[in-house]
Amino acid sequence: MESHISKRLKEIEDLPPVPRTLQEVFHSFDSITTSAKTLEEIIKKDPVLTAKVLKMANSPYYGVHGEINSISKAIVLLGFDEIRNLVIGLTVTATFSRQFKIKNFSTNDLWLHSIGVAYCSKMLGERCDGMDPDELFTIGLIHDLGRFLMPFYFVKELEQAVSMSEQMGIGLIEAEERLGISHAEIGAFLAILWQLSDLVVSTIRYHHHPKGAGQHSRTASVIYVADQLVQKIGQGWNLDYKNTKLFVPKLLGLHATDIKAIARELKKNMKSIKDSWSTILD
Repeated sequence: MESHISKRLKEIEDLPPVPRTLQEVFHSFDSITTSAKTLEEIIKKDPVLTAKVLKMANSPYYGVHGEINSISKAIVLLGFDEIRNLVIGLTVTATFSRQFKIKNFSTNDLWLHSIGVAYCSKMLGERCDGMDPDELFTIGLIHDLGRFLMPFYFVKELEQAVSMSEQMGIGLIEAEERLGISHAEIGAFLAILWQLSDLVVSTIRYHHHPKGAGQHSRTASVIYVADQLVQKIGQGWNLDYKNTKLFVPKLLGLHATDIKAIARELKKNMKSIKDSWSTILD
C-alpha cells in the first residue's frame, strides 16, 4: 500500500469496529459445536436484525412468502448455512448503510454488486473441488470492504478515480492504482483491524490479482471470476471491468460450460435476489 494511504488509515480514530454479531457468526465457522440454537440466539439478541432476517426469509426468492414467522422456523426451512449467510450480509450492510452523492458512485449499486458476487462465488465453489461454498459466499460479500470505506475517508481520491475512469475509458481499479489508492488494500487494512482470518485478508487484498494471494490464490481466483461475471451480466456496480474479456484462472479447473451454466443461473435468479435485498437496502 502507498505509505501516505497507510499512514492516513492508521491515524483514523473512528474506523468502524467489527460488528458484534458478525464477530460471533464468523466464530461459528471455526466451531464444530455451533448449532442452529446458537445461531438463533445470536440473531435474537438484535431485534432489528431479527426483523430483517424474517423479511428476507419471506421474500419471493425463497418461495415461502408468509410461512416463516420465527428464526427457528427460518433455519429449519432455509437451512443453517443460508440463514448464517443472510445474517452476515444484513450485518455488514447495516455497518455501511450511508448513501453518498458522488458522480457514478452509488452505495446501493455497490451493495447489489457485492451480493451478486457472494451468490456467484458460492455457485463457483460448488463446482470447484475442496472449496467451501458458504465460506466463499461470505468472502464474496465483503470483498469490496475498501470501496465502502473510501466515501467516508478518501472522498477526494475516489472522485479523482471515478473522473479518471470516465475520461480515460479505463476501469476504476486501474484508475485507483494509477493514483496510488487501492480499495483492495484499504479493505485488507480493515479486515486486519477486525481480526479476520489470513484467508479473508489475503482474498480481499488480491481479489483483482489472485496470483498474489499465494496459498489462498484459489479462493482469490473464485472471487476474481465472480466479480467479473456479475459485472458482465450487469448486476449493480459496473465501473471496474471495462472492455475486458472474462478471464478464468486455470487453477480452478473450470470449463467454459461451467461458466456459461453459472452465468445462466445467475441471470435467472438475479432479479429476485436484487428485489429481495433492495427492500432491505432502501
